[in-house]
Amino acid sequence: EKDRKKNPLYEDTLQPYDKESTVLSFSWELTREEGANEGEKNETTDLKGNVCQDMSKENGESRELLVIHMTNTSIAVVGTRGCEECEGTGCTVSDIVVVAESSAVTFVPRGDVSFRQEKLADVLIKHVPTHRYLRTICSEKTVYSSPNPEKITIYYYKSNAMDRTFRGIAVVLNLTGSNCFLRCCKEGDRVLLQVETCEKQRLRQISKNDDCTFSFVFYMMADRTKQRKFESALHNGWFIHVANTDLVEMAETDGERGDSSFLFIIQK
Repeated sequence: EKDRKKNPLYEDTLQPYDKESTVLSFSWELTREEGANEGEKNETTDLKGNVCQDMSKENGESRELLVIHMTNTSIAVVGTRGCEECEGTGCTVSDIVVVAESSAVTFVPRGDVSFRQEKLADVLIKHVPTHRYLRTICSEKTVYSSPNPEKITIYYYKSNAMDRTFRGIAVVLNLTGSNCFLRCCKEGDRVLLQVETCEKQRLRQISKNDDCTFSFVFYMMADRTKQRKFESALHNGWFIHVANTDLVEMAETDGERGDSSFLFIIQK
């Protein structure tokens, strides 16, 4: 009440009364409400929500998008009252001041779902029922289980799109200290698990439209007991599976929890 008496509000003025800290993710696109300035010809927007049609598409394809993520952000609008230089001309000069503790700009290519490598971890992948480990030799294509542990490097990826059904965290499995990776390929009606060499630089960013590199991606799903399943990203419904042999292969599952041959434990 004292502040109001000290700084009284005048007509057509705004005065801040509260503030909050939040995180905003948005794109630099504006739309116009229906009925606003009907007399003007709006060439960059329409009433169906399509923004900047004359610029957003080239050769029938959508252009790229930049997503800006900011933390501990303060936004203020600084306006003028009574500009001396343009008095009487309707001057509405104002500045928008955005101050953030940190920010990150992400490039999102529209129409192309891609996976970007974020971090890695050197682990042992242990099969739950047999207590054996994933193991292979670079010169061979076959993956097998062994009582002797072998280091596997798990590369974790982030995607620029969200599937309607969460299938797990996108990962790539690498034999530590080599350019050998696990991948899935299809022969007839079967999906095979193989080992193949690949330059690590090619797997820095993987496009879902590139079957060659996308075949190296697995979706890793964990339950409350930290037991994990590895599903082929390219071939939906096919998981890394260990039968009652030394061979590690891909197999389909009906989703029943009773079959533990699909379950693995990550040991660091």
